[in-house]
Amino acid sequence: MMPAMLLAQIHTTHALFGLAAAATAAMFWACATVMYRRIGRVMPPVRMNLTKNLLATALLLAVVGAVAWRTGDAPFALAAPLMALLVLSGVVGIGIGDTCFFAALNRIGARRTLLLFMLAPVCTAALAWPVLGESLGPLQVLGITLTVAGVAWVIAERNHAASDGHVDALGLAFAAAAALCQAGGALMTRHVFAHSTIGSAPSAVVRIVAGSAILVLMLPLDRRFPEAGGSDANHPERPGRGKTWLLLGLAMFLGTFLGIWLQQVAFKSDAKVGVAQTLLSTSPLFVLPIVAVLGDPVTRRAVLGAAVSLLGVALLFLRTGG
Repeated sequence: MMPAMLLAQIHTTHALFGLAAAATAAMFWACATVMYRRIGRVMPPVRMNLTKNLLATALLLAVVGAVAWRTGDAPFALAAPLMALLVLSGVVGIGIGDTCFFAALNRIGARRTLLLFMLAPVCTAALAWPVLGESLGPLQVLGITLTVAGVAWVIAERNHAASDGHVDALGLAFAAAAALCQAGGALMTRHVFAHSTIGSAPSAVVRIVAGSAILVLMLPLDRRFPEAGGSDANHPERPGRGKTWLLLGLAMFLGTFLGIWLQQVAFKSDAKVGVAQTLLSTSPLFVLPIVAVLGDPVTRRAVLGAAVSLLGVALLFLRTGG
C-alpha cells in the first residue's frame, strides 16, 4: 500500500511541476508577444521565425552539450519512428504554427491573435481523448472552460482598442491555423514523451531545428507577408535596426529558449496534455499588466476576466492527480 501511495504522490508532484512550467512559459510568451508585435513592423514573419529559432537552437545546444558532457548520456537517442514524429511536431508547431502566429500578429494585433489562439487547448483536449486516451474529469472540464472563457472575455473587451490593427479574414485564418498547429504539435510531442526517455531540452532542440528547416524552404513566402508598418518609416511602433535586434534577442530568450524548453517540461510531466495546453494558452492574462505598464489602461472587465481564468487554473491544479 505504501509504495502505491508514494507513487501517487510522486505522480501528483511531477504533474504540479509540469503545470507550473506551463504557466511560466505562458508568462514568458506574453512578454515575447508584445516584443514580436513591434519587431513585425520591420521583419517579415518567416524571417523573424527563422532568426529567433536559430538563436534559440544555439543556446539550447550549449545546455544539452554541457549536460551530456557531464553525464555521458546520448541526449538524442530516440527510435526512428519517434524521432520522425518529434521532427514533424516541430515542423507543424514551430515552423508553420509560429509563422502563422506572427502573420496574424501583423494583421490583427496581439489581443485578437491570442483570442483565436485559445482554440489550441480546446482542440488539444478534444483530440487527446481518442489519440492518447486521456480523459478529463468534470472539474478539469470546468477548469478548462473557465480558463478559456475568462481569457476570451478579457481579449474581446480589449479588441476595441484601435492599436490592435485592422481585422481581416486572412488574419483570423492565420490565428486559427496557428492554434491548430499548436494543438497538433502538442499531441505529437506528448506521444513521443510517453514512449521514450528523451529529455525536455534535447526534444526542444529537435523541434526547433525541424521547424527551422521547413522555414528555409518557406523563405520565398516572405514576399507575401507585407510588413505591418507599411512603408511609413516614421510609424510610432516601428523600431530602429539596433532596437529591433535587441527586442528580437530578448524575445527569443524568453519566448523560444525558455518558453519552448518549459513547454517541453510541461508535456513531459504527468499533467494531462489538454490541461497543460490550457495553461500554456493563458498568455493574454499576463499581457494585461504589461500593457498597463506601457500606458494602456486595464478595465474592470479585464480584471473580472482574469479572476475567472485564475479560478479555472486553480481547478486544474486541484485535479492534477485525478
